[in-house]
Amino acid sequence: MLKISNAQGASTSLKAYRKHTKLILTEIHNGGVSMKYLIVAVDDSKFMHKIIEKLFDPKLFEVHFFISAEDAEKALDAFPLQGREIDLVLLDIYLEDGNKEASIGLLEFLTDQRKRTQVIVMSGRLSADEFQEFYFKGADSYLLKPFTEEKFMSSVKRHINISRNIPEYNNGPLAKIKVHDRSVFISSLSVHQKIASFFSNELMKNNIGSCCENAELLEDDIWSTVLLEAINKCTVFILILTQDSLKSQYLKKEIIQAFNRKKHAGNKFFIIPVLYNIKPNEIPRQISSMHCIDITSANNRAEQVRSLIFSMKKILK
Repeated sequence: MLKISNAQGASTSLKAYRKHTKLILTEIHNGGVSMKYLIVAVDDSKFMHKIIEKLFDPKLFEVHFFISAEDAEKALDAFPLQGREIDLVLLDIYLEDGNKEASIGLLEFLTDQRKRTQVIVMSGRLSADEFQEFYFKGADSYLLKPFTEEKFMSSVKRHINISRNIPEYNNGPLAKIKVHDRSVFISSLSVHQKIASFFSNELMKNNIGSCCENAELLEDDIWSTVLLEAINKCTVFILILTQDSLKSQYLKKEIIQAFNRKKHAGNKFFIIPVLYNIKPNEIPRQISSMHCIDITSANNRAEQVRSLIFSMKKILK
């Protein structure tokens, strides 16, 4: 039986891991017909095809494998004719003898023609400049090879949820949200990613783009340039502030960047602290003087968030 090592070095069976995965990703039914998550993997290594195939439960996922970008693009054209939308594309950067031009061409096609589809690029040798190039051409995230099964499935689940939670999913795709038009930056610790994702999903339902990637979860600081760009281009900076927030060097960098931008942008840039399990005397003076919302209590959390988003819609008009 295939064993999976998690970040702490513990092992579990693939069967157990899939069982855990099902708690988050469940089959979607439409008129009594099961609609599996539709995945396209483009990699010139058949060995990688076998690895990826083992990670997906066939009861939940339908995975199509391609060696070339050209073959993948032909297939991508066929799915909409069958009334189906692709949830996720796993795209190896270096196809066809180490040339990345084919991957870039496919990525541009996806960004232009398949706006709902999420794209994760993969590579064993990805520099910060290369990832930034692919990100600004439409990639949603990246995976460095070799990756752990835990990291792989975590990324897959997150991006499928983004893809499926876009409003009007059954009535046609919405424009893909990229960093250039992400109006909101959500700054949070990785342990509070569920709260950040809730904000992001509620914003998305209102057609407001957000960036909630967490620098703590990213290797080799490869995202630092992209995160900096996102903060500099957003209109609203949401800071999910807890008693542990200021212990994170990554979060401190984001906060400092936001306050530096506020000095220059003035009333064209807004910082909104969102308090969660933090005492008044633990809030830094510069932040406590701002208008904050407190979502510590679960009773009115959803109402508070939606009220904030209603106000943000007025700001972003």
